Amino acid sequence: MYFREPTVIRCVFFDRDGTLGTLDDVRYPQTFRLFPDAKKTIDALKARGMFVFIASNQSCVARGTDGGYDFAREFSLLGADDWFICPHDKKDGCACRKPKTGLLDEAVRKYGLIRRECAMVGDRETDIECGRAAGMFTVLLDDSGAKLTEADVSVRSLSELLYLL
Repeated sequence: MYFREPTVIRCVFFDRDGTLGTLDDVRYPQTFRLFPDAKKTIDALKARGMFVFIASNQSCVARGTDGGYDFAREFSLLGADDWFICPHDKKDGCACRKPKTGLLDEAVRKYGLIRRECAMVGDRETDIECGRAAGMFTVLLDDSGAKLTEADVSVRSLSELLYLL
């Protein structure tokens, strides 16, 4: 596995679905259930002075199955400093849908972030590709330990991040 030693990480981007929690059905964001260690991990990172952002593809918005779901409320209650959502479907060809870097680029511009001081945490190769293309340290959440990836490092749980970052 490729491993790159990070500089000091000051900002962590999390994918939502599969990383911070699970869904009964990806078409319906209301079915989202937070993983038990997600809030604790975010709180601990913020206590260390890190920015915490959410970067999530939500094609349910483009498909009209989101039912007006209030992502802002969810992410605010979770303690995220900000959130960046791609509301497009794959076929829309936008610049913000991961693995493209539009969501991360927007955050970098908005907050004046230094890319090498940021980490992208996700459960899919698209998350890792996005983070790498954006010049960030990448962490794969892989509870099975079986996924092949180009991530800088992989962890089996969100709480393991606290030992890495």
